[in-house]
Amino acid sequence: MAKDTQTIQQFKKFLAARREHDIEAQIAEAERIVRSIEGVDCRKAFSQVKKRIQKTHSRIPFLNILTRVAAILFVPLLIISVLVFYKQGVWHGKEQFATQKIANPSGIRSEIGLPDGTKVWLNAESSIEYNVPFGLKKRDVKLTGEAFFEVQKDEQKPFQVKSGKVTVTVLGTCFNCSAFSEDNAIEVVLAEGKVKLNTNGSETNKEFILKPGQRAVVDKTTDQTNISSGNIEKYIGWHEGKLIFDECPLQEVARRLERWFGIEVEIADPEIGDYKISTTFENESLRQILIMLELASPIKTGIIPARVDKTRQIQTKERVIITGKN
Repeated sequence: MAKDTQTIQQFKKFLAARREHDIEAQIAEAERIVRSIEGVDCRKAFSQVKKRIQKTHSRIPFLNILTRVAAILFVPLLIISVLVFYKQGVWHGKEQFATQKIANPSGIRSEIGLPDGTKVWLNAESSIEYNVPFGLKKRDVKLTGEAFFEVQKDEQKPFQVKSGKVTVTVLGTCFNCSAFSEDNAIEVVLAEGKVKLNTNGSETNKEFILKPGQRAVVDKTTDQTNISSGNIEKYIGWHEGKLIFDECPLQEVARRLERWFGIEVEIADPEIGDYKISTTFENESLRQILIMLELASPIKTGIIPARVDKTRQIQTKERVIITGKN
């Protein structure tokens, strides 16, 4: 009993000391325990524990002590569990448990934070996919549609955006990638830093290095890549809520309005389809934009409200009809 009393006193001193530890000290303790675990002979330890359990000494005083120990040691034990699980996942190469997909419907844009600290502005009718956990060995993202990336720099793990035959590789930079399935080309516009563009899978399999202010257009049919320099604001301004049209044909304006607002736009007069529009809108409503387009262009617009199709049990989109003024 004297030995048990002495042991209990030692536990009490240990608990009093543990209460004064901050979270950093507990983490450091957990790391030391993890390192010591790696050198433990598990079979020998189990045998010793089994022998002790078989002894008939009273254990009642220790139950209360062990309960208090469990509560105080919860944080380091939890940390140990996470560290061991993480290390096992890395050591055995089991880095992919699932695929995360984020998609925006028509009319919706979103800002996304990836686990590595990278920011992504995802346009309407667009989606990205990546492996979970993300960034243990590589940082690969699959893009459909359009997104603006502000990549967290990590020289050991290049960030890759894949879309069709095109792969964009970066270390840390800001760039825009547009790869809508219905478009004839894939566009990459570099705002800051440097990116490597690879047309892998094509006959040419060429590699290009882009500098800030450059725009690369990869033709989906011919795999030809055209690189140009100039004002890139009209290509990347959308992620800041701007709709910028610079000598943009009315047909393209209609397509971008459809994505932006989740509507349908019909150009009823084919003769005005190639009319060029040059203007900038920032956070205006659809009706405000249509009014300004009518004032600055030889067009008229009409709106057909959305309705519920009782036959198909769906809600139709709001429609905009564009005609010439004459």
